[in-house]
Amino acid sequence: MEVFRHIEDFIPPDSGTVATMGNFDGIHLGHQALVKNAVMEARQCGSKSVVLTFEPHPLKLLAPERAPRMILTHQDKMDLLQALGVDTVIIQKFDRDFSSIHAEDFVRRCLVEHIRLSKIWLGRDLRFGRGRKGSAEDLIRWGGELGFNVGIVEPILVQGVRISSSRIRQLIEEGRVDAVEPMLGRSHFVSGVVVSGHRRGREFGFPTANLACSTEVLPKDGIYATVFEWKDQRWLSVSNVGVNPTFGAGPRTLESFILDFTQDVYGESVKLFFVNRIREERKFARIEDLISQMHQDVKAARLVFEHSKFAVAK
Repeated sequence: MEVFRHIEDFIPPDSGTVATMGNFDGIHLGHQALVKNAVMEARQCGSKSVVLTFEPHPLKLLAPERAPRMILTHQDKMDLLQALGVDTVIIQKFDRDFSSIHAEDFVRRCLVEHIRLSKIWLGRDLRFGRGRKGSAEDLIRWGGELGFNVGIVEPILVQGVRISSSRIRQLIEEGRVDAVEPMLGRSHFVSGVVVSGHRRGREFGFPTANLACSTEVLPKDGIYATVFEWKDQRWLSVSNVGVNPTFGAGPRTLESFILDFTQDVYGESVKLFFVNRIREERKFARIEDLISQMHQDVKAARLVFEHSKFAVAK
């Protein structure tokens, strides 16, 4: 997969391109439908599939107080797009100059001249261009004038609710990580590096991997059944998001007890998939009570994993 940092850096093939565009935070099932359609049609007509996305998120420039936390890191987004078979990703810098381009000018200059668009796949609620005045209906009209086609992917519903990045973000932050799996087509995961912690867990028979997390969206504080991924292998785990109140409220941390695991992963890059929430984080009067509860948490997690789709290391 080729990655370009500006629309003008991309040299399109003579056969043109099949594209889709948006922020694609989370790469949920709606995003995946757009990308898969672009990839499939590009292959059928012997052209290139292009995903046009923007960095930073436009709201970080236009309304920082309303800018969302990102569900995926930049690298995780790129990895997921590559796994979907995308030929080219253009990461257009979203700055004041770019935000001032009128919608029709953007279509003519960026999509037609630079990307050489033959077809673009969109969601019906797409808005783009200066003041977000461009719409899917505008693109359909301009496509007829400028010689490209427009495909529309209708909203995808899960239990009657439209899938959206904002809805997924809300559910994760409420701790309802199991509810986002049908929307993402996978469990929500975070990426980070294992760092040294207080090493309290080792003293209690529950050594934990402490993650310095790169992902912005973390679940609500609590105990979760999770899957720990390192070097393309996966292990069942029980993870705590919170401030460890039994030891005096400290900074918010993410630590994971990995079941049946003895390897040293300090300094390693890992992913942690959140499968289900077991309970809230709480303060225990005695360390013995905490240890007893941790044993119960492991049992609860194993029950969750009996119904999980994850293939894990043995």
